[in-house]
Amino acid sequence: MALTSMWFWLGALGMAVGTAFPLWRLATDRRHTTYYAVLAGVTGFAAAAYLAMALGIGKVAVGDAALFLPRYLDWLVTTPLLVLYLGMLCRPERKTYLALVGVDVLVIGSGVVAGLLSAPYSYVAYLVGCVAYVGLLYLLLRVLPRQATLHGDRVSAVFTKLRNLTVVLWTIYPVVWILGPLGLGLLHVGTEVMVVTYLDLISKVGFVFMAVNGADALDQLRTGAALADAGDGPATTAD
Repeated sequence: MALTSMWFWLGALGMAVGTAFPLWRLATDRRHTTYYAVLAGVTGFAAAAYLAMALGIGKVAVGDAALFLPRYLDWLVTTPLLVLYLGMLCRPERKTYLALVGVDVLVIGSGVVAGLLSAPYSYVAYLVGCVAYVGLLYLLLRVLPRQATLHGDRVSAVFTKLRNLTVVLWTIYPVVWILGPLGLGLLHVGTEVMVVTYLDLISKVGFVFMAVNGADALDQLRTGAALADAGDGPATTAD
């Protein structure tokens, strides 16, 4: 368990360091505070969750395995924030926002239920989560880009990079779960915690770093939105 605790402390430290990027931009660029606040919320909440796990808070024994509740609480908060940021870049319809968040919560919730149940019911909940995740992938890969109003090449490039990073890394999580202690038990708890911590750091800190590094796209987004609003103003008579 000492090794597990070490990974939790490293996760807390990494998330805390990652939070410094958007907080710095939040203090120096007042034009896009909402965007930076969302990014800071992602790694800031994750840092608190990892700190809780490092201190032994929220660990629930499930047979011979353990369910770390702060991990799932982290995902319930931070994954919708990541989805929200992607949506803020492409501005889809409101119902698409709600569908993305709703399906995302279903995926995470199914993971919690699967972790608390014993086989075969745990595998049923796991499969429900997997089906929901396929729906989430469809929304991210097809629906969201189709409804997107991407103002300029830079906005489109940043959105695509962040979306692809999210899709690739999130797809690994179900594989780790089924191989881990709560699934088939092929991974030791220490190995599972190491892999998940690594995935969390890349999918959150990596996402935040890429988003902050692509902050120039926000200027293009703001200009494009202003032009679109101007275009929706009162029409003038041509003749």
